[in-house]
Amino acid sequence: MPRCRPPPSSYCEPKGAEPATWHWFSINGDGQRPLFAFPGVWTRYAPLKKNGENVEQEVFDFMTTEPNGLTVCINHERTPVLLSNQADFETWFSGSPEEAFKLARSYAADQMRIVQWGSERKDLLAAA
Repeated sequence: MPRCRPPPSSYCEPKGAEPATWHWFSINGDGQRPLFAFPGVWTRYAPLKKNGENVEQEVFDFMTTEPNGLTVCINHERTPVLLSNQADFETWFSGSPEEAFKLARSYAADQMRIVQWGSERKDLLAAA
């Protein structure tokens, strides 16, 4: 599968349910929410439908890893892998599979922050 690198400036994780409290994470750096990247893969997929027109879709997935000291209080199972420097970007796109998988590590907790939280996700999405 081809590799990709979506460029978010923050991402959210829910804690609890009904209603969940959504926490938005960002990395530290220049600006309010500096860009980083999720190392991901993508492919085109055409599901076979019993009824209706078959439509080709692009499907994306990105790597996750163990949560760090900041994200573990929200999600105990996993956190997305975050890339923020040119060397890691190049490794993700042109490195061997073994080199690329070495990027699957937790981002340093002291290099991240929670930038927003709340129980109404629709309000958070509008503000992000």
